Amino acid sequence: MRSAPAPPVDLRPYFTAVPLLLRNPSIIVVPLLMAVIGVLVGMTFSPSGAIGIVTAGIAGLIAALLQLFGLGAACIIADDAWRRGRASFENGWSEARRRGGDLLYAAMGVTFVVAIAQFTATIVGSLVAYVLMAVAAVFLIWTMPAAAVGGVPGSAAIQISIDRVKANPLGAALAAIVTVALVFVLPPFAALAVALRIIPLVGSPIVLLLIQALIQAIATGYVALVLTKTYTDAAFGRRW
Repeated sequence: MRSAPAPPVDLRPYFTAVPLLLRNPSIIVVPLLMAVIGVLVGMTFSPSGAIGIVTAGIAGLIAALLQLFGLGAACIIADDAWRRGRASFENGWSEARRRGGDLLYAAMGVTFVVAIAQFTATIVGSLVAYVLMAVAAVFLIWTMPAAAVGGVPGSAAIQISIDRVKANPLGAALAAIVTVALVFVLPPFAALAVALRIIPLVGSPIVLLLIQALIQAIATGYVALVLTKTYTDAAFGRRW
């Protein structure tokens, strides 16, 4: 028996998300707050020497959890924006706090799987490393939206993401590519380009990091809209 063909990729959310984010800038508030806290944590846990390696790892873990929590909270507000056109930050933040445990549980699951993939990649070599990380990114891509708006416990969010990805591989792959490019690749280069135009601030690392945090928060807000819409379409069918 032949398996059903993968559904076509709907590109409309990628374009519609731009004006929707402009109408609902509150989507970036929690990601921005988490990013700034991550910067402060990184500055706090940055001693030199052997202990610096350990503390840098701890800081990186905390920053990753904060970033994923921010994405989950943004997905909740983004879902409201897709439904009504205008999102309520107060309602979204209240719901994010209510589902905080599920968001953190899902974030820890994603962080653990990525850490395992990175550790395995260091053993098997660089080419396989890229493949492993790409596979992990694709299959985990809808974990946070599942925990945020999918109505499932955080402990089940990864499995739900995997199931949805298997049914919608092309859409998940595109969402993963856009997410990695905008949230992880773009911000450092964009922040440096902005900082270089502000001559007095070029020598200020903290300003560069804060600019990067702002750019990352904006990218996360856009990605939250895209992931929320693509996930809900994959999970429940196109509703709006």
